[in-house]
Amino acid sequence: MANSPSGDSMIDRLVRVLASFDPEHPSLTAEELAERARLPKSTAYRLIGDMMRHDLLQREPNGRLRIGVGMWELANRASDAVDLASVARPHMMAVHSFVGENTQLGILREREVLFIERMTTPGAVIHRSTIAGRLPAHASSCGLVLLAHAPKHVREAYLRGDLTSFTPNTTTDPAALRRMLSSIRTYHFAELVGHIDEGTTGVAVPVFGPDGMAIAALGVVVDAADNIGVPTIMSALRTASARITKDLDVQGKFVVD
Repeated sequence: MANSPSGDSMIDRLVRVLASFDPEHPSLTAEELAERARLPKSTAYRLIGDMMRHDLLQREPNGRLRIGVGMWELANRASDAVDLASVARPHMMAVHSFVGENTQLGILREREVLFIERMTTPGAVIHRSTIAGRLPAHASSCGLVLLAHAPKHVREAYLRGDLTSFTPNTTTDPAALRRMLSSIRTYHFAELVGHIDEGTTGVAVPVFGPDGMAIAALGVVVDAADNIGVPTIMSALRTASARITKDLDVQGKFVVD
């Protein structure tokens, strides 16, 4: 793959172009895209043209650019995450109907939890997770569940890294996080109050694959002051998690992390 004068490859540049779009920037002008992707304008324009020909980018009537349908097609061939989300969806819907707020499914990707499915309703408590969005693992109930069930060297490497604080409640002390992870590993659930957004409670449980390894986290985010109670939520999540595991086994879908 040919490198640019700066030393980055074509793949590097393509990834930066695609990563420039996020929930806060779903569409960009060509100039904004060049700036966010750290590309010369001439290079950005050339890549935009090539990517539009392959439906990886599309232009809106107002001239702004956004991710194209071709990316959606390619993403839906990423069998592991797609299979897991597909199997989990009906069981998530049962939890969502019961809780009535935010329900989400996440997997661990380096230092973040990547949300591969999310359900919400109008009027639900505001939460930052989005489908294909990421949050730092230490600040999310789903993320802590995944970290707790990760190999020890993964946990320790994480605790040596940057631990961003979102609210006064965010736990950033490595020793305190280590104790939290030990408890989560023992009891198979995490409960966080106001760690990312004050006034919200996140509750999550692991989803185990047929081989007994934790492959995902299933969680909800509700209003901390007005919800049906953590024990009741926990029971619903654990029931859904067990059913997801059973369906993965029955369907022969061994999701690889």
